[in-house]
Amino acid sequence: MASLAPSGGRTVARNVSGLVAARGAVAVAGLITLPVLYQHLTASELGAWILLSGLTTVVGIADLGLGSATVRAVAGDLAGQRRQTRIVLALALIWPMAVTAVSMLALLLAWSPLASLLNLEDAAAPARSAALLLLAGLLVDGISLPWRGILEGSQRYPVLAAVNGGTALLGAALTIAAALSGGGLVELAWCSLAASALRTVLLVGIARVLVPALSPSLAGARREHIRAATHYGLPVQVTTATGAVNLELDRYVLAGFFGTAVAGGFELGGRLVNMFRLLPALALLTLFPMAVTQTERRGPEWLRNFSLQITRYLTMFAATGAAALVVCAEPLVRAWLGGPNPWAAANVAILAPAYAFNLAAGGTAIATRVDGRPDRETSYALLSAGLNLALTWPLLRLLGPQGVPIATAVGILAGTCQFLVHYHRSTGQPLAPMARVLAGPLAAAGVAAAVGWWLAPELPDGIGRSGALLAVACRGSVVLLVAVAVLLAVGSITAEDRERLTHLLRRPVPRIAPVSRGEA
Repeated sequence: MASLAPSGGRTVARNVSGLVAARGAVAVAGLITLPVLYQHLTASELGAWILLSGLTTVVGIADLGLGSATVRAVAGDLAGQRRQTRIVLALALIWPMAVTAVSMLALLLAWSPLASLLNLEDAAAPARSAALLLLAGLLVDGISLPWRGILEGSQRYPVLAAVNGGTALLGAALTIAAALSGGGLVELAWCSLAASALRTVLLVGIARVLVPALSPSLAGARREHIRAATHYGLPVQVTTATGAVNLELDRYVLAGFFGTAVAGGFELGGRLVNMFRLLPALALLTLFPMAVTQTERRGPEWLRNFSLQITRYLTMFAATGAAALVVCAEPLVRAWLGGPNPWAAANVAILAPAYAFNLAAGGTAIATRVDGRPDRETSYALLSAGLNLALTWPLLRLLGPQGVPIATAVGILAGTCQFLVHYHRSTGQPLAPMARVLAGPLAAAGVAAAVGWWLAPELPDGIGRSGALLAVACRGSVVLLVAVAVLLAVGSITAEDRERLTHLLRRPVPRIAPVSRGEA
């Protein structure tokens, strides 16, 4: 199997640690902010705020895949010598701003039926103003897209992380202050807009200083340049958009059928699952530009081995974490919110296994994008979203609110299986090595979850946050110990893994220096 070169390992460790710190700040901001909102807003107001926040997420997804295309272009052209790179950056500046502006106009024209569809009721008037402010924040964020791509593509993740983490904490502080002072949806939206504005100013200024060789420009652009950018970006867009069906559809279906309070409860559980996905998602984010560079230097064989190696690590982490979440779902929600929320706990237990398996395909997703074939992901994303849509109504009628996330989980599992099989068939690679890499961690997670679930009633628990934290610690420890024991027994954790981790942790962190025009 491929291994990271020392310099590559140091870069990955530096990038991941920087992003973990920043996203950790974002996670802490969310962990602190949501319980405050949970206590100071009504259930319908909290549900409305979550729905409006999801609206900006949906609109932000419509970027023509230019976010990924920008990172890929910059990673292969750090000196800014290719005209195509500057044109992709320019498109990444223009397109998101145009989409957001159109979305604001559409919101103004269609607000009444949309508010009725989402059961916003008395919150409809302030929600309209809040939605416009959130979209204004998204418009400001769109300005920073090419500059974020420059920082990611040049692997300036610690700097990017510092900006994102700092502005997230500022936004959380403003939001908490607004909630504690009795502010509603509009005041919360103003806080979000202020944080977005500061983040954009910082990202643009820092990117121009650290990577002066790169900037957006449409000079000399021809139709073939636009076609080349969209040829790569459109499949990514389709994949992202269909993935949004799985991530964002549930809250709107639940709001339409059961009200914003139920939708808000399920969304709280979804937030916990997304926090669990944080670390592996950050690792994949930082590995993509590095994999582009290393593949150009070492060839496709390195990429194939690298994909298998990353899949093994991701599966061990994600599967074990999902087992712990399933067993700890109910006390984890109590510890976070200060009281029980059955809808949130149910969503954690339903979605965690499906998202864990989807994360296991992250190494394969990196490989197909490095190859310049993101369209391979499109079929699986379409299958996943289509199956989710087909199952949502019958499962909702049969099982009630829980049927909605179950449909999502089934779609994710089926789509991920199809993606792995299709990728190996289309590239002529045998599927058996991938199956062996997945089998051990998945078996370990299944055994650990079963043991933890069986022992849970016998383990310590109690009232309040302290009692819930004790339950989480006890149940989580059982799951972790059993999973590690099985992983060692089946050979998924090797002596080489322990040696590599020790080697990476002992390496010094390199200094950050600007990229000049002469650097390759």
